[in-house]
Amino acid sequence: MIESINRWLMVIVRVVSGAAFVFMMGVAFIDSIGSQFNRPLLGVYELVEIALMLLFFSSLALVVREDSQIRVGLLADLYKPRLARIEKYFTGILEVIALCVLCWMVFDQASRLQRFGTVSTYFRHPMAPWVFAAAIMTVIAVWFGIQQVWQVRKGPTPRPHALPDEEK
Repeated sequence: MIESINRWLMVIVRVVSGAAFVFMMGVAFIDSIGSQFNRPLLGVYELVEIALMLLFFSSLALVVREDSQIRVGLLADLYKPRLARIEKYFTGILEVIALCVLCWMVFDQASRLQRFGTVSTYFRHPMAPWVFAAAIMTVIAVWFGIQQVWQVRKGPTPRPHALPDEEK
């Protein structure tokens, strides 16, 4: 069941990420052609801002799912497998906590935008639904982050150059 949920969540974040990227490219292309004829696309900055926000937060979920975050570990390749597993588990928990804080912040911002009725400058459409969509992408990233921590807990994942455990 969890694999089915993961498949659907991956479809959602991939579609949102891809659509936002293609939309930004299309808007930039149309705006650049229109600018050559003194007919730039109106409201292009708002369109790109919203698409970029959706691209960022949906891509965050993809990065967390693939465990592709940038980590800096001094001498991490020299850890013994047990210590490498503890370190990966600890950093995974910290990453999930950071994602939870980010998720709370985005939901808080979306609720404030909705409460105050904030609208965009050019098109005058409400901003809260877009930020709520970004918050949902962050919830998906938290879901994937918890699964990454759970996978570390299930089994050891030694690094390729790790020192072997001592014989007992």
